[in-house]
Amino acid sequence: MNRDSDIPREILLRLLFEPLSAEDSPSQNSPHRSSASQPQPDAREGFGRSSQWLPEEGWDIEFDTPIDADPTAVFDPGDVPVVQTHFESLIKRRLKQEIAQHPPLFPWEKGLHDYPDTLNADSSSVWLDHLRSLEVPAGIPDDILAELLNQCQRVAQVTQQTGRRLVQAVETLFPDQTQTLEAIAGLVARPAYRSQAQTLQTVDYESASPQKQIALSMLAAQSIFAALSLTVSAAAPTAQQEWMTPAGMLRVQATYRPGPSPQLRITAALPTAGHLALGADAAGLRSQRDTAGEVVAHLDAPQLNYPYGLTIALADQAISPLSFVVTVGDEEA
Repeated sequence: MNRDSDIPREILLRLLFEPLSAEDSPSQNSPHRSSASQPQPDAREGFGRSSQWLPEEGWDIEFDTPIDADPTAVFDPGDVPVVQTHFESLIKRRLKQEIAQHPPLFPWEKGLHDYPDTLNADSSSVWLDHLRSLEVPAGIPDDILAELLNQCQRVAQVTQQTGRRLVQAVETLFPDQTQTLEAIAGLVARPAYRSQAQTLQTVDYESASPQKQIALSMLAAQSIFAALSLTVSAAAPTAQQEWMTPAGMLRVQATYRPGPSPQLRITAALPTAGHLALGADAAGLRSQRDTAGEVVAHLDAPQLNYPYGLTIALADQAISPLSFVVTVGDEEA
């Protein structure tokens, strides 16, 4: 047994002299309980003071005898486990009461919260209705479309080469197949492949070969990339995209004004409160509102052929943000 001196004196004594409840009584819980016929001495007898007495300097907490006790009295070692069991039961009871009254919180919590047993489905699934309206092959499972949307948003802002974008968009679905992905991406990226791809519309995705599944996924990724892109130039100064949301239609428009002081203007018509942010590193290119309506951001002297990231988020947390890519093409385009 650990030395009782390791326990603070005041806590130890307060617990020792506290009246015992039925469940804490050592006579019921201890394997060394005394016979019922033998009277149990009061723990405070022999001190020669009132029940409010607290020991002063000179008292040894290590189960020493009281000051007035007979120093020749024989100490029964069997009593030590009885007292130890009493201390343990009291401490456990106090800890349970303290935890019940003041439950511990995580560092980020300011109060009690009820958490669901299971997490909600991926918030990107709210875009499935719109994804189905795009030119994507029929029969692709919803979870595949949701994953493709997430990957296309991530890839579009960092990779511009068509074949490489297609590979990176589907590589999480087909790991360890780099050579096959690159070969099929080279075919899908060709404009002529679109006319030949109509034969894949009748293919069942689940039962298709891995090569056909890759081709179907890349065709879907191409349509998603197109729906997330706004490309403007002097010859075509305006581009627009529309996405259906559970709250209504989201409209995004990019307008390019060439000249000595070129400017890129982004306008988003939000179905609910929300915000847009143009360019991750650009300061001041964030606009928000607390109600449905238009938000606008301007970028002076935009770089040509540079992919600017545009993120639009709605106040509804169940609707995941959408990340577009805005590009200003060459003046001659």
